[in-house]
Amino acid sequence: MENQKSAKTISIIALIISIIALIISLMICCGKCPCSWFAQDEEPQQVAQVDQNVATEPAEPQQEQVVIEETEPEPQRAAIDLTEKKKRAQVFVDLGLPSGTLWRDINEEAGLMTYEDAVATYGKQLPSKKQYTELLEKCTWKKLKNGGYKVVGPNGNYIVFPYDGFINCTGEQRGVNEFGDYWTSSAKEGTEEAWRIVFSDKKEPSIILHNRCYARGIRIIKK
Repeated sequence: MENQKSAKTISIIALIISIIALIISLMICCGKCPCSWFAQDEEPQQVAQVDQNVATEPAEPQQEQVVIEETEPEPQRAAIDLTEKKKRAQVFVDLGLPSGTLWRDINEEAGLMTYEDAVATYGKQLPSKKQYTELLEKCTWKKLKNGGYKVVGPNGNYIVFPYDGFINCTGEQRGVNEFGDYWTSSAKEGTEEAWRIVFSDKKEPSIILHNRCYARGIRIIKK
């Protein structure tokens, strides 16, 4: 009876050993050491180590925020109406003439005009032959290097006449930057001619008759 129990125990032990051997064989085939059964799971430690490494790395510096300041738009230049411009530009200079005539400091913005158009537009403000003669006799006329004449009155004040040339009866413009040519309000009765004052670098100022259909410079006066 005892022999039977011993034989049975040995069989059980042999079976257990066989099972253990089979498990070890399977573990070896899977590449895992059997001793790992009794070791603590290291995978959480590795994860923890990774987390620790991540935590110890220096934080990436934050990119500085660039603030673009808005600039105020450049103020727009207001459009100037031509009529308003003429009103503001009407400056008359006292040259100290005996007649007390005041001469405008610039030519009219309308540009070159025929005799009839000039008289119709400016009337008594268009200087007469007599008034231009006074300007010649009482003032000093000085040629300018950049073209034109500077007319200095008895009191030291002055005006400038540029070389604007003329437009002939066929519509051709000539003499720009070469000579000045200005209408007076005086015409020769019974003819198609009127008095004008003309001057250049080669020709001293003089008042002569010429065809009214020509367009010439306009300088107005005030008394």
